[in-house]
Amino acid sequence: MKRFRYWHQLVFVFLGAATIALNFLFVADSLPFLFPVINVTGSLIATVPIVLILYTRYKTNMEIEQQFIVFIRDLSDSIDAGMTLPLALNQCSKNEYMALTPYVNDMAAQVDWGIPFKRALETFAKKIDSVTVKRSITTIIETYKVGGKVADTLNAINRSLITVEKIKKERSSSVHSQVVTSYMIFFVFIFILIILQSFLIPSLTQRSVSSVSLSVTGAPETLPTSQDYSDIFTIFIVMQGFFAGLATGKMAEGSIVSGLKHSVILIVTGYLVFSMASQFQFGF
Repeated sequence: MKRFRYWHQLVFVFLGAATIALNFLFVADSLPFLFPVINVTGSLIATVPIVLILYTRYKTNMEIEQQFIVFIRDLSDSIDAGMTLPLALNQCSKNEYMALTPYVNDMAAQVDWGIPFKRALETFAKKIDSVTVKRSITTIIETYKVGGKVADTLNAINRSLITVEKIKKERSSSVHSQVVTSYMIFFVFIFILIILQSFLIPSLTQRSVSSVSLSVTGAPETLPTSQDYSDIFTIFIVMQGFFAGLATGKMAEGSIVSGLKHSVILIVTGYLVFSMASQFQFGF
């Protein structure tokens, strides 16, 4: 059944691709003004569900990492209060940790059923897709194996996680202006392409046609048309928007997945603005 796990995503991809294909077949020549709008619609249908799924997973992992700090603190406080590790874990399972709650409840249930704490922790780490959590769990397991004070280890891990979280928030706030600058640079790039496509390219193509020369074989030379330049510029926009979005997400949130939303915004907006503006061409 894993083969069909993401069948609904394939449905959206197929619908988006079919929309774009029908747009090229029936709308491109008859309704050129609607052509870019339908292209954007088809692209959004194909990509937005996948991007939303990936970004939702990313945000869930971020929430788990934040709540893991609270869980470690509560577990440490319960042990410091005199509880044994199973009792402290059982007490923590009664608290609310948002996305982390099911994993904490599952681990507490395993320990309550008599499964060794080490194995329950290993299962807990395998289920959570977070490098930070896995490293913390590995440290706790090693401390538990050698017979060290788990409460001290938990306190040290909690302080370390809080420090890392503060660094992430500081980085996110400090690069806000750089994210805005990245968007501005991209739209300046779009503006330059619009100027070229609407003003310079028509003049160049008209002069090239008027002064066309014969090739060595005696046939007229094939010169690039305004539409050829438009297609090339569109490819530039898609590539620039995609990679600029990924770089922006990596810079702002430390994750390429988080950059997908920036890529979608840049590509869709850039393509739509360029396509609409290039409908109007003014030669010098």
